[in-house]
Amino acid sequence: MWVKISIAALVIALLGGAMYYLDNEEALTKERKECGFRYKNLSELRKDFTDEKNKYVEFLVKNEGLTASINALTKKKDELEAANQELASANEAKKSELQTQQNALADLRSKSKDMESIQAIADRIKGLEEESKQLQVVKQGEQSKHDAIVAETEQLVVNNNALRQLKADQDAHLSPPNLKTRVSQVIDDFNVVVIEGGASDLGVVPGSKLAVMRDGNKIAELDVNAVESRVSTATVLPSTVAAGERVEAGDVVVSVRP
Repeated sequence: MWVKISIAALVIALLGGAMYYLDNEEALTKERKECGFRYKNLSELRKDFTDEKNKYVEFLVKNEGLTASINALTKKKDELEAANQELASANEAKKSELQTQQNALADLRSKSKDMESIQAIADRIKGLEEESKQLQVVKQGEQSKHDAIVAETEQLVVNNNALRQLKADQDAHLSPPNLKTRVSQVIDDFNVVVIEGGASDLGVVPGSKLAVMRDGNKIAELDVNAVESRVSTATVLPSTVAAGERVEAGDVVVSVRP
């Protein structure tokens, strides 16, 4: 009997285990199906996330480009507004200047009731200016003539003084103070020398005394006894000849003045 009971219990246990296995197998299959469905949804979600992520990245890139463009446009706008403000200020200044000129013109028009008279006065002033210019030209011409006459007069005074001095020197038997020439020839037999220069070119005066110079020292004196246009002759004064010296051709001759 116990054997039967044991067998019956074993059968019941086996049947219970089989039923439990069948129930668990069905639940496991159902769970597997749900996991597959969830994995599929997860893959789709990952794909959607990746697409959205790429779209977001593209959006960020486009947004950065748009931001840079907006900043550049904003800067350009600010520059244009500043330039426009400057133009507006300049325009206001021009308007103010124009208004000032218009007011001045209106004031002139109100004061100038008779424009023809004003034009006549202006023409008269212009004519007087032309006459003044012509008179200035005439005045300059007269001034030039006056200056020429003054210069000529001064030169005549200088020449007259020179003539007076020449006459006085001739009366005093003096040759010009700046006279400087040379002995061209010595005639020993007659104690006479020939001098380069005469009355016309050097103003040598007959009867004047001349000094013979050598190396800056006076070695003798001459007495001019004959004067021609460009040559003169003179006698060597023996008492004036320095010891050991004799007059030679080439010696320098200058005037002796008191």
